[in-house]
Amino acid sequence: MPSRPIPGRRRLVLACLSLSCADPLSVHAAVPPRATGRLRKRVFAHYMVAWPRGGPHATVAAYEAECRDAHARGIDGFALNCGGWDRNEPHYKQRVLRLYDAAARLDLDFKLFVSADGRAQDEIEDIVATTRGLKAQLCVDNKPVLSAYAAGGKDYTHGAALVREAARLGAFFVPHFFPSSGERQISAREAAQIAEQLGTADGYFYFGAAGAPNLIAKSTEALSAEFKARGKVFMAPVTPYYRGLRAGSNYRAFETSGFCGMAAEWEAAITSGVAWVQIVTWNDWAESTYVAPIGGTGRAHVYDDRFGDLLSHTGYLDASKYYIEWFKSGSKPVIARDRLFYFYRLNPLGQDHQRWPDAHDASTPPRTSEPLSSQIHVSVFLTAPAVLVVSLASVRSSATRFDLPAGVTHLSADARAGTPRFVLQRQGTIVIDKTGEQAITADDFSGAYNYFSGSADA
Repeated sequence: MPSRPIPGRRRLVLACLSLSCADPLSVHAAVPPRATGRLRKRVFAHYMVAWPRGGPHATVAAYEAECRDAHARGIDGFALNCGGWDRNEPHYKQRVLRLYDAAARLDLDFKLFVSADGRAQDEIEDIVATTRGLKAQLCVDNKPVLSAYAAGGKDYTHGAALVREAARLGAFFVPHFFPSSGERQISAREAAQIAEQLGTADGYFYFGAAGAPNLIAKSTEALSAEFKARGKVFMAPVTPYYRGLRAGSNYRAFETSGFCGMAAEWEAAITSGVAWVQIVTWNDWAESTYVAPIGGTGRAHVYDDRFGDLLSHTGYLDASKYYIEWFKSGSKPVIARDRLFYFYRLNPLGQDHQRWPDAHDASTPPRTSEPLSSQIHVSVFLTAPAVLVVSLASVRSSATRFDLPAGVTHLSADARAGTPRFVLQRQGTIVIDKTGEQAITADDFSGAYNYFSGSADA
């Protein structure tokens, strides 16, 4: 007898499908494509050198642990974001050298390259000279890879000069700069404009992050088509979730519905055939885009107390392993064991919390273009069909039942105060029974509308 939802409870299954771009994609036959077959598919993570997981005085051993955590999930290296270098904020150069030392000590193919940000762009000559001969430096065509964030400053004012300098230094330059569209969706026409602005640089990095997953996915498709036609590298972004800090002017969020949005961005990168992906980010504690593991309790204070209670995003990282393998191999991986990943906020969002009150108290939600989700989100990876029951421990009539096929399914259930519980059954046998590490409460806003994530496997 087929299972069915428990009466009175809503059953919602979200299908995260590959997204296609509505705009026609331009082809520039006049520009002879360069061979890109030499570039193997790689996945990097954007590493904020300003905020290492091990703290301001992180040791080489602490950096080694971060490299191992990333490599274990299929990540090939870090793009090292540096807001300064040697003449100003010399700790950036010191930390980068420790990171290169850490990666070189590992018996792993784990590579690094610098992403120059802000005043570090004034010192790319020393950056290239310092890293060129290091064992862990990523190279293409015997050239050290160099990237940048907001290359050339606002409106790409000094971008062309930076491209020329990188070429003079013999770097393989794949910078990011802000397009004229800002954070809006990038169309095929705008992708062509970006490619023209890029000039002789070797490729383009689209940072993404601050945008809805659908927008980022469609922008990835447009950019990938444009740069493939020109024979240049395109490095696409994949982001778990974005929510700025309450303090300051960046208290805003972009809903990703648990892992569903990140999965859509992965699929856009896979189906559009990009060469490189950069997970944005490994450790940006300020914008909640981090995927770095932060401990087993589910929440922690990392680097500086101003970041508040950071909630575990390891679920995003571990669920991405399937997509990383798919991206590199070109084929969907065989699911060898049942796994589930759950994502929820630690406070329910009722009508009272969708308003933007004048007082900037703890319950004030971030600015959003769309309402934040009030759901418990689950991504399930199954070897065979099964039944999942999502409930709230000690809360009567809170269970929602889902009939699930083999493969990957993204679903959600209503959230209320209580501790989520996830029970997976197959043919009457319990395969997984997991209670979330963190409870949902009506009045605890310490999570600041961030997502908490966790996982369980058979």
